[in-house]
Amino acid sequence: MKKDEIKNANRKALPKFLLVLALCMVVGGAVGYGSAKYGLDQMAGTFKDAGAFFGMHIAPWLMVALVIILPAVCIPLYRHATKLLGAWDGENEDISDEIDRKLSTAIWISSASLVFSYFLISASYSGGFATFDSRKSTLVLCIAIAAFFILMIETVIIQQKCVDTAKQTNPEKKASIYDMRFQKKWMEDCDEAEKIMIGKCAYKAYAATNTVCSILAMVLAICALLFEIGFLPSLVVCLVWIVNLSVYCKEAMRYSKAGNKIS
Repeated sequence: MKKDEIKNANRKALPKFLLVLALCMVVGGAVGYGSAKYGLDQMAGTFKDAGAFFGMHIAPWLMVALVIILPAVCIPLYRHATKLLGAWDGENEDISDEIDRKLSTAIWISSASLVFSYFLISASYSGGFATFDSRKSTLVLCIAIAAFFILMIETVIIQQKCVDTAKQTNPEKKASIYDMRFQKKWMEDCDEAEKIMIGKCAYKAYAATNTVCSILAMVLAICALLFEIGFLPSLVVCLVWIVNLSVYCKEAMRYSKAGNKIS
């Protein structure tokens, strides 16, 4: 672009950017004023009590429920995919696509369940070592820990079965899910069209992560003022944000070199 075109593009986008910035400042100022005037900071104790109740009485049982729900949802998807595979003639792309959708859905659900389980086990631990002061709370925590490990095993088995089935419809894929370099080897076995698709999906994920992290960073900054949650939650979010940005920029610079092939 020429300099005049660059300046015109900036002039066109600047008012909207300033408007969003002004709205954020107004909202932030209103929240701060309202907190000071109406004593919203006194709600910190209420939220702390609610968090303790959730961690001790709800999170462990949600973990147990997750252990039951995960196979109940994913196994039918896997079985349907294998049934379609048995009827596949090796050429019908509609059936092949349907198999991939079923397997991808099962992998998606199992991965999301595993991430959610990390939150639940963290919530179960939130009472600290005081949890072991009573026999009942100790037993509940042990149940949560056992359920967490069972869920991990379920996730690995479900994803292993799904990947093995996917390799039957894509014989060029050789990597085992138990290989520590599975993702890299799977990528190497993809053709150019698949790599382009993965790149588009990865960019969507990158953009979504940036948006979510920016929102969380602002919300947690306000919560640090209102509810005295400290800086640790913000540190974790900003760490994820920085890693996401840094990896993207590093890879972008690496692939921008002339003649560098995607691998």
